[in-house]
Amino acid sequence: MAAISALITELRTDLNDDLVSGVATRFSDTQYLNLFKKAIRRANRIVQRNGIQFAKTKEAINTSATLNYASLPATFDVWHGLYRDDTHKEIPKKTEKEWETIFSASALANCLLDQANSLIYFNGTPGAVVALTLWFYPTIDPAAYTVDSETPWSGRLDDIIMEYVGLRMKNIDELDASFDRALMTDMEAQILNAYSSNAPQIVEGQGWL
Repeated sequence: MAAISALITELRTDLNDDLVSGVATRFSDTQYLNLFKKAIRRANRIVQRNGIQFAKTKEAINTSATLNYASLPATFDVWHGLYRDDTHKEIPKKTEKEWETIFSASALANCLLDQANSLIYFNGTPGAVVALTLWFYPTIDPAAYTVDSETPWSGRLDDIIMEYVGLRMKNIDELDASFDRALMTDMEAQILNAYSSNAPQIVEGQGWL
């Protein structure tokens, strides 16, 4: 991984925008930073939608013997799967409609994600502490990033993100919706070409942030 400032310095050379006596000749660091933030947000949805492995993480969760819910990890963003450590079986996540039509089931037969309240609901109280493992995509929120912030994903997407930012900067005056979509398509293709072989499945989707 690298600090965003290091990527900006490299891009400045590519764009013939090196600092002169410490002063930007074309674009400010803030302009670069804003585009890096946009690129990171978009790349994050690409890796989530396509099941890219390195973007996932896992966390241990324990049920309560007397409660029919457990708290989500603070960094939770997108669900991947919930598993019992004792049986090594997945606890199926139900939709709201499916959940409301369950008539009878054991406590940990199913679960329901209540992301608004950061909870996972179960069919009933387990009656004992049960160890679970939740796989998920963590929140990647570049809103508070500065030029000194390090890029996410251990730098695996640095070159792809930097190329996207560079192309946007080169065409900033002529950029339209069709060209922006072309850039996004190219970025997604590069990510998938590099990392899709590590993903168990690819989920088709359209649209970006």
